[in-house]
Amino acid sequence: MLVLDTVNKTTIWGGSRLQKFGADPLNTRVGSLYTVAGGVDLSCTVLNGENIGLALSEVYAADPARFGCPEFPVFPLLIGLVDASADLSIQVHPDDDYARARLSAPFGKSEAWVFLAPPASGSIVCGCTAKDADELREKVAQGQVETVLGRLPVRADDYVFVAPGTLHALTAGCLVYEIQQSTDVTFRFYDYDRRDEKGQARPLQVEEALSVVDVHKTARALPYEWERDYEEAYFGTRRTRVCGPFANERDVFVCATLLSGSLTAEGMFLTPGMSAIVLPHETAGFQGQAEVMLAWPNGGGAK
Repeated sequence: MLVLDTVNKTTIWGGSRLQKFGADPLNTRVGSLYTVAGGVDLSCTVLNGENIGLALSEVYAADPARFGCPEFPVFPLLIGLVDASADLSIQVHPDDDYARARLSAPFGKSEAWVFLAPPASGSIVCGCTAKDADELREKVAQGQVETVLGRLPVRADDYVFVAPGTLHALTAGCLVYEIQQSTDVTFRFYDYDRRDEKGQARPLQVEEALSVVDVHKTARALPYEWERDYEEAYFGTRRTRVCGPFANERDVFVCATLLSGSLTAEGMFLTPGMSAIVLPHETAGFQGQAEVMLAWPNGGGAK
């Protein structure tokens, strides 16, 4: 078992709600709290055992088979909690083929959200109402992007899977558990003409976004039921309660992220926002009780 430290990310749309999950108590603009990250440029630190003090990326690279993932050259998942105190920029992600061919990246990006708190408006940006790519490009040229943004009604405890090629954005009020492929291939399409603290417009990648967006793609919001596996091509998740030891019976690692309660194991005290990686067929000797999100990789993106 590997117990992980978290990584704070400050954003212009972040807030203070992640402080109850262990985010910096002096930072009121934490947008993302990464609780499982093992990329080269973004990695959590291992807090226990023989690998204490090492980056998860290092531990994984030394022996992917230990994690049950010899087919993945880099750690395959990125998991975090997201606090949207304001609307996020409109984004789109490329698929694996585009990322590998054009960006030399190991994966494209698909992602999923479990809504711990819903958007204040009752909906997020998802999809596009333009009839085709030409109309979307025309709206960009006319400065009328907002007229063709799709909306998806979302409630607390809903689950939304976002496939590559889908225009999307969380909106103000959302607090989510987020799981995605372990990559940062994101094209920012529109940002409401906002400025950063220096008065500068944040960079956009409009042409790149237009090259990968599918105006017909959208998503569904599904009630996220307890004790049920939600399986996608690249990952699966389950919301459950851990009361005592947890046995991972899978052939791949499982990430356990605490949402409430507390657990102890191997002299470590785990609080909300923290995660532990339970290796294949390992039993983690937890004590205590906690509500957790479980997540594991699937082989859909391996190559």
